[in-house]
Amino acid sequence: MKKLTKLTKTILLLTTAGFMLSGCAKKVDLPTETDTGSLEPDTLSTEETDTATGTDEDINDRLQPSGYDLDRAGNKITIPEKVEKIVSLNPAITETLVDMGLADKLVAVDDYSQYVIASSTDSIPVFSMYEPDHEQLIALEPDIIFTSGMVYAGGDNPYVTEEEAGICVADIPSSTSIAGIQDDIRFIGEVTGEKASAEEIISDMQAKIDEIVDDASSIPEDEKKTVLFLLSVPTDDYSSIYTIGSNTFLNEMLTDVGAINVTADQEGWPEISEEAAVGLNPDVILHSVSYVDDVKGTITSRKGWENVTAVKNGDIYYIDENSSNRPNAHIVDAMVEIAKTLYPDYFGSIK
Repeated sequence: MKKLTKLTKTILLLTTAGFMLSGCAKKVDLPTETDTGSLEPDTLSTEETDTATGTDEDINDRLQPSGYDLDRAGNKITIPEKVEKIVSLNPAITETLVDMGLADKLVAVDDYSQYVIASSTDSIPVFSMYEPDHEQLIALEPDIIFTSGMVYAGGDNPYVTEEEAGICVADIPSSTSIAGIQDDIRFIGEVTGEKASAEEIISDMQAKIDEIVDDASSIPEDEKKTVLFLLSVPTDDYSSIYTIGSNTFLNEMLTDVGAINVTADQEGWPEISEEAAVGLNPDVILHSVSYVDDVKGTITSRKGWENVTAVKNGDIYYIDENSSNRPNAHIVDAMVEIAKTLYPDYFGSIK
Protein backbone atom coordinates (compact mmCIF):
# COMPACT_ATOMS: atom_id res chain seq x y z
CA MET A 1 0.00 0.00 0.00
CA LYS A 2 2.90 2.31 0.76
CA LYS A 3 4.30 1.67 -2.71
CA LEU A 4 1.04 2.50 -4.38
CA THR A 5 0.84 5.74 -2.41
CA LYS A 6 4.31 6.71 -3.64
CA LEU A 7 3.28 5.88 -7.21
CA THR A 8 0.04 7.85 -6.89
CA LYS A 9 1.88 10.93 -5.65
CA THR A 10 4.44 10.65 -8.44
CA ILE A 11 1.68 10.56 -11.06
CA LEU A 12 -0.06 13.49 -9.36
CA LEU A 13 3.15 15.49 -9.41
CA LEU A 14 3.38 14.95 -13.16
CA THR A 15 -0.22 15.20 -14.24
CA THR A 16 -1.79 17.90 -12.10
CA ALA A 17 -2.07 20.88 -14.37
CA GLY A 18 -4.93 22.87 -15.93
CA PHE A 19 -6.66 19.51 -16.51
CA MET A 20 -8.03 19.57 -12.94
CA LEU A 21 -9.08 23.18 -12.79
CA SER A 22 -12.24 23.25 -14.87
CA GLY A 23 -14.46 22.88 -11.82
CA CYS A 24 -13.02 25.89 -9.98
CA ALA A 25 -15.23 28.94 -10.11
CA LYS A 26 -12.22 31.19 -10.08
CA LYS A 27 -10.18 29.20 -12.56
CA VAL A 28 -10.02 29.24 -16.36
CA ASP A 29 -8.82 26.03 -18.00
CA LEU A 30 -5.84 27.27 -19.98
CA PRO A 31 -2.88 25.65 -21.64
CA THR A 32 0.36 26.61 -19.92
CA GLU A 33 2.29 27.83 -22.95
CA THR A 34 2.25 31.58 -23.52
CA ASP A 35 0.67 32.74 -26.76
CA THR A 36 2.63 35.84 -27.68
CA GLY A 37 -0.11 36.93 -30.05
CA SER A 38 -2.78 37.17 -27.36
CA LEU A 39 -4.25 40.36 -25.96
CA GLU A 40 -3.07 42.05 -22.79
CA PRO A 41 -4.04 40.25 -19.55
CA ASP A 42 -6.47 42.96 -18.41
CA THR A 43 -8.50 42.83 -21.65
CA LEU A 44 -11.23 40.78 -19.95
CA SER A 45 -12.83 41.43 -16.59
CA THR A 46 -12.98 38.74 -13.90
CA GLU A 47 -16.64 38.14 -14.75
CA GLU A 48 -15.81 37.62 -18.40
CA THR A 49 -13.06 35.14 -17.60
CA ASP A 50 -15.39 33.11 -15.40
CA THR A 51 -17.84 32.63 -18.26
CA ALA A 52 -15.38 32.42 -21.14
CA THR A 53 -16.24 29.62 -23.54
CA GLY A 54 -14.64 27.93 -26.50
CA THR A 55 -11.57 25.77 -26.93
CA ASP A 56 -8.38 26.16 -24.95
CA GLU A 57 -6.84 27.83 -27.97
CA ASP A 58 -9.71 30.30 -28.19
CA ILE A 59 -9.33 31.27 -24.54
CA ASN A 60 -5.58 31.54 -24.83
CA ASP A 61 -6.05 34.04 -27.64
CA ARG A 62 -7.73 36.34 -25.14
CA LEU A 63 -5.84 35.67 -21.91
CA GLN A 64 -2.16 35.37 -21.26
CA PRO A 65 -1.37 33.06 -18.32
CA SER A 66 1.70 35.08 -17.38
CA GLY A 67 2.64 38.58 -16.41
CA TYR A 68 1.53 40.75 -13.53
CA ASP A 69 -2.26 40.50 -13.88
CA LEU A 70 -2.77 36.76 -14.27
CA ASP A 71 -1.00 33.76 -12.86
CA ARG A 72 -0.14 30.71 -14.98
CA ALA A 73 -3.57 29.18 -14.43
CA GLY A 74 -5.35 32.32 -15.64
CA ASN A 75 -6.34 33.71 -12.24
CA LYS A 76 -6.45 37.43 -11.63
CA ILE A 77 -3.71 38.29 -9.15
CA THR A 78 -2.14 41.40 -7.68
CA ILE A 79 1.62 41.12 -7.27
CA PRO A 80 3.13 42.98 -4.29
CA GLU A 81 5.45 45.84 -5.17
CA LYS A 82 8.21 44.04 -3.29
CA VAL A 83 8.47 40.29 -2.67
CA GLU A 84 10.53 39.55 0.44
CA LYS A 85 8.75 36.55 1.98
CA ILE A 86 7.88 33.57 -0.23
CA VAL A 87 6.06 30.29 0.41
CA SER A 88 6.55 27.56 -2.20
CA LEU A 89 4.27 24.52 -2.13
CA ASN A 90 5.78 22.59 -5.03
CA PRO A 91 9.35 21.25 -5.38
CA ALA A 92 9.70 22.23 -9.05
CA ILE A 93 8.87 25.83 -8.15
CA THR A 94 11.09 25.73 -5.07
CA GLU A 95 14.04 24.54 -7.13
CA THR A 96 13.49 27.37 -9.61
CA LEU A 97 13.40 29.93 -6.79
CA VAL A 98 16.69 28.58 -5.46
CA ASP A 99 18.20 28.70 -8.96
CA MET A 100 17.30 32.41 -9.00
CA GLY A 101 19.10 32.98 -5.70
CA LEU A 102 15.93 33.39 -3.66
CA ALA A 103 16.46 30.64 -1.06
CA ASP A 104 16.90 33.24 1.67
CA LYS A 105 13.43 34.64 0.94
CA LEU A 106 11.68 31.31 1.47
CA VAL A 107 9.74 31.34 4.73
CA ALA A 108 8.07 27.95 4.22
CA VAL A 109 8.03 25.05 1.75
CA ASP A 110 6.10 21.84 1.15
CA ASP A 111 7.09 18.40 2.39
CA TYR A 112 8.72 17.48 -0.94
CA SER A 113 10.67 20.71 -1.23
CA GLN A 114 12.37 20.24 2.12
CA TYR A 115 14.53 17.57 0.48
CA VAL A 116 15.29 19.83 -2.48
CA ILE A 117 17.01 22.48 -0.39
CA ALA A 118 17.51 20.92 3.04
CA SER A 119 20.72 22.86 3.69
CA SER A 120 19.00 26.17 2.95
CA THR A 121 15.78 25.59 4.90
CA ASP A 122 16.87 23.98 8.15
CA SER A 123 14.72 26.23 10.30
CA ILE A 124 11.70 27.15 8.18
CA PRO A 125 8.26 25.52 8.49
CA VAL A 126 7.34 22.60 6.25
CA PHE A 127 3.72 22.12 5.10
CA SER A 128 1.86 19.26 3.50
CA MET A 129 1.59 19.88 -0.22
CA TYR A 130 -1.92 18.45 -0.27
CA GLU A 131 -3.33 19.69 3.04
CA PRO A 132 -1.38 22.71 4.28
CA ASP A 133 -2.31 24.41 7.54
CA HIS A 134 -3.90 27.60 6.24
CA GLU A 135 -3.92 29.40 9.58
CA GLN A 136 -0.19 28.87 9.94
CA LEU A 137 0.39 29.97 6.35
CA ILE A 138 -1.40 33.26 7.03
CA ALA A 139 0.50 33.73 10.29
CA LEU A 140 3.77 33.73 8.33
CA GLU A 141 2.55 36.83 6.47
CA PRO A 142 4.16 35.88 3.14
CA ASP A 143 4.08 38.30 0.24
CA ILE A 144 3.32 35.47 -2.18
CA ILE A 145 2.41 31.79 -2.07
CA PHE A 146 3.26 29.65 -5.09
CA THR A 147 1.03 26.61 -5.66
CA SER A 148 0.88 24.06 -8.45
CA GLY A 149 -2.79 23.19 -8.84
CA MET A 150 -2.75 19.87 -6.99
CA VAL A 151 -5.01 20.95 -4.16
CA TYR A 152 -7.57 22.34 -6.62
CA ALA A 153 -8.51 18.84 -7.78
CA GLY A 154 -11.69 18.84 -5.70
CA GLY A 155 -12.99 21.94 -7.48
CA ASP A 156 -12.87 24.47 -4.65
CA ASN A 157 -10.20 27.10 -4.10
CA PRO A 158 -8.59 26.16 -0.75
CA TYR A 159 -6.67 29.43 -0.54
CA VAL A 160 -9.64 31.77 -0.15
CA THR A 161 -8.67 32.71 3.41
CA GLU A 162 -5.12 33.56 2.34
CA GLU A 163 -6.42 35.75 -0.47
CA GLU A 164 -8.88 37.46 1.88
CA ALA A 165 -5.93 38.18 4.16
CA GLY A 166 -4.32 40.07 1.27
CA ILE A 167 -1.76 37.42 0.34
CA CYS A 168 -1.03 36.90 -3.34
CA VAL A 169 -1.55 33.23 -4.30
CA ALA A 170 -0.01 32.42 -7.68
CA ASP A 171 -0.84 29.06 -9.22
CA ILE A 172 1.56 27.42 -11.69
CA PRO A 173 0.07 24.19 -13.12
CA SER A 174 2.63 21.69 -14.41
CA SER A 175 3.43 22.59 -18.01
CA THR A 176 3.23 19.96 -20.72
CA SER A 177 6.04 21.26 -22.93
CA ILE A 178 9.54 22.65 -22.69
CA ALA A 179 8.32 26.02 -23.95
CA GLY A 180 5.71 26.02 -21.20
CA ILE A 181 8.33 25.27 -18.57
CA GLN A 182 10.40 28.20 -19.82
CA ASP A 183 7.34 30.44 -19.55
CA ASP A 184 6.84 29.23 -15.97
CA ILE A 185 10.41 30.24 -15.15
CA ARG A 186 9.88 33.61 -16.82
CA PHE A 187 6.68 34.16 -14.82
CA ILE A 188 8.40 33.37 -11.51
CA GLY A 189 11.20 35.76 -12.42
CA GLU A 190 8.75 38.54 -13.26
CA VAL A 191 6.70 38.33 -10.09
CA THR A 192 9.70 38.02 -7.76
CA GLY A 193 11.69 40.83 -9.35
CA GLU A 194 14.30 38.42 -10.72
CA LYS A 195 13.53 38.77 -14.41
CA ALA A 196 17.21 38.91 -15.42
CA SER A 197 17.98 35.73 -13.47
CA ALA A 198 15.03 33.99 -15.10
CA GLU A 199 16.14 34.95 -18.58
CA GLU A 200 19.67 33.73 -17.85
CA ILE A 201 18.33 30.36 -16.69
CA ILE A 202 16.15 30.07 -19.79
CA SER A 203 19.04 31.05 -22.07
CA ASP A 204 21.38 28.46 -20.53
CA MET A 205 18.64 25.87 -20.70
CA GLN A 206 17.90 26.54 -24.37
CA ALA A 207 21.59 26.55 -25.30
CA LYS A 208 21.99 23.05 -23.88
CA ILE A 209 18.83 21.83 -25.62
CA ASP A 210 20.07 23.26 -28.93
CA GLU A 211 23.38 21.45 -28.44
CA ILE A 212 21.55 18.17 -27.77
CA VAL A 213 19.29 18.57 -30.80
CA ASP A 214 22.26 19.41 -33.00
CA ASP A 215 24.17 16.31 -31.86
CA ALA A 216 21.05 14.16 -32.28
CA SER A 217 20.71 15.27 -35.89
CA SER A 218 23.79 13.20 -36.75
CA ILE A 219 22.19 9.93 -35.59
CA PRO A 220 21.23 7.83 -38.65
CA GLU A 221 17.58 6.81 -38.85
CA ASP A 222 18.45 3.12 -38.69
CA GLU A 223 20.31 3.69 -35.40
CA LYS A 224 17.49 5.49 -33.61
CA LYS A 225 16.23 3.47 -30.67
CA THR A 226 12.66 2.80 -29.60
CA VAL A 227 12.11 3.59 -25.94
CA LEU A 228 9.50 2.70 -23.34
CA PHE A 229 9.67 5.15 -20.43
CA LEU A 230 8.18 3.75 -17.23
CA LEU A 231 6.79 5.87 -14.40
CA SER A 232 5.78 2.66 -12.62
CA VAL A 233 6.68 -1.02 -12.85
CA PRO A 234 4.32 -3.99 -13.06
CA THR A 235 3.71 -6.09 -9.94
CA ASP A 236 1.48 -9.03 -9.11
CA ASP A 237 -0.85 -6.67 -7.24
CA TYR A 238 -0.88 -3.95 -9.90
CA SER A 239 0.23 -5.06 -13.35
CA SER A 240 -0.74 -1.92 -15.28
CA ILE A 241 1.98 0.58 -16.14
CA TYR A 242 2.06 4.36 -16.24
CA THR A 243 4.12 5.80 -19.07
CA ILE A 244 4.41 8.95 -21.21
CA GLY A 245 2.52 9.87 -24.34
CA SER A 246 2.51 12.89 -26.63
CA ASN A 247 1.77 16.35 -25.25
CA THR A 248 4.26 15.85 -22.39
CA PHE A 249 7.64 17.43 -21.86
CA LEU A 250 9.18 13.97 -21.36
CA ASN A 251 8.04 12.89 -24.82
CA GLU A 252 9.56 16.07 -26.21
CA MET A 253 12.81 15.30 -24.38
CA LEU A 254 12.98 11.81 -25.90
CA THR A 255 12.37 13.19 -29.38
CA ASP A 256 15.04 15.86 -28.96
CA VAL A 257 17.72 13.28 -28.09
CA GLY A 258 16.85 11.25 -31.18
CA ALA A 259 14.79 8.50 -29.55
CA ILE A 260 11.42 7.09 -30.60
CA ASN A 261 8.81 6.96 -27.84
CA VAL A 262 6.81 3.75 -28.37
CA THR A 263 3.77 5.26 -26.60
CA ALA A 264 3.79 8.59 -28.46
CA ASP A 265 0.54 7.60 -30.16
CA GLN A 266 -1.23 8.16 -26.83
CA GLU A 267 -1.87 11.42 -25.00
CA GLY A 268 -0.53 12.62 -21.69
CA TRP A 269 0.40 10.07 -19.04
CA PRO A 270 -1.40 6.89 -20.17
CA GLU A 271 -1.91 3.74 -18.17
CA ILE A 272 -1.28 0.64 -20.30
CA SER A 273 -1.53 -3.06 -19.61
CA GLU A 274 1.54 -5.19 -19.07
CA GLU A 275 0.65 -7.18 -22.20
CA ALA A 276 0.52 -3.97 -24.24
CA ALA A 277 3.91 -2.90 -22.91
CA VAL A 278 5.46 -6.24 -23.83
CA GLY A 279 3.90 -6.05 -27.29
CA LEU A 280 5.61 -2.71 -27.95
CA ASN A 281 8.98 -4.54 -27.83
CA PRO A 282 11.18 -1.47 -27.14
CA ASP A 283 14.90 -1.45 -27.80
CA VAL A 284 15.46 0.27 -24.45
CA ILE A 285 13.45 0.65 -21.25
CA LEU A 286 14.03 3.83 -19.26
CA HIS A 287 12.40 4.47 -15.90
CA SER A 288 12.32 7.01 -13.07
CA VAL A 289 11.04 4.60 -10.42
CA SER A 290 12.58 4.90 -6.96
CA TYR A 291 9.97 3.10 -4.85
CA VAL A 292 11.20 -0.34 -6.03
CA ASP A 293 14.70 -1.44 -4.99
CA ASP A 294 15.51 -3.53 -8.08
CA VAL A 295 13.49 -2.33 -11.06
CA LYS A 296 15.60 -4.19 -13.60
CA GLY A 297 15.27 -7.46 -11.70
CA THR A 298 11.54 -6.91 -11.19
CA ILE A 299 10.96 -6.51 -14.92
CA THR A 300 13.26 -9.28 -16.12
CA SER A 301 11.78 -11.79 -13.69
CA ARG A 302 8.21 -11.32 -14.89
CA LYS A 303 6.78 -13.84 -17.29
CA GLY A 304 6.35 -12.57 -20.83
CA TRP A 305 9.13 -9.99 -20.77
CA GLU A 306 11.92 -12.42 -21.67
CA ASN A 307 11.53 -11.88 -25.42
CA VAL A 308 11.45 -8.07 -25.26
CA THR A 309 14.54 -6.67 -26.98
CA ALA A 310 15.41 -4.35 -24.08
CA VAL A 311 15.21 -7.26 -21.62
CA LYS A 312 17.19 -9.65 -23.77
CA ASN A 313 19.98 -7.09 -24.15
CA GLY A 314 19.82 -5.88 -20.55
CA ASP A 315 19.03 -2.33 -21.69
CA ILE A 316 16.98 -1.16 -18.70
CA TYR A 317 18.20 2.08 -17.14
CA TYR A 318 17.22 4.44 -14.35
CA ILE A 319 16.91 8.16 -15.16
CA ASP A 320 17.04 10.53 -12.21
CA GLU A 321 13.52 10.84 -10.85
CA ASN A 322 13.78 14.46 -9.75
CA SER A 323 15.33 16.00 -12.86
CA SER A 324 13.11 14.01 -15.23
CA ASN A 325 9.84 14.54 -13.36
CA ARG A 326 10.04 18.12 -12.10
CA PRO A 327 9.02 20.65 -14.76
CA ASN A 328 11.81 23.18 -14.41
CA ALA A 329 15.22 23.93 -15.94
CA HIS A 330 16.72 20.73 -14.52
CA ILE A 331 14.95 18.62 -17.13
CA VAL A 332 18.02 19.45 -19.21
CA ASP A 333 20.08 17.36 -16.77
CA ALA A 334 17.73 14.44 -17.48
CA MET A 335 18.02 15.04 -21.23
CA VAL A 336 21.81 14.80 -21.01
CA GLU A 337 21.49 11.62 -18.93
CA ILE A 338 19.07 10.08 -21.44
CA ALA A 339 21.21 11.09 -24.42
CA LYS A 340 24.41 9.62 -22.97
CA THR A 341 22.57 6.45 -21.92
CA LEU A 342 21.02 5.82 -25.32
CA TYR A 343 23.78 7.08 -27.62
CA PRO A 344 27.16 7.22 -25.86
CA ASP A 345 28.94 7.35 -29.23
CA TYR A 346 27.10 10.54 -30.20
CA PHE A 347 26.83 12.28 -26.82
CA GLY A 348 29.96 11.07 -25.04
CA SER A 349 31.42 14.56 -24.65
CA ILE A 350 28.25 16.44 -23.68
CA LYS A 351 28.02 17.69 -20.08
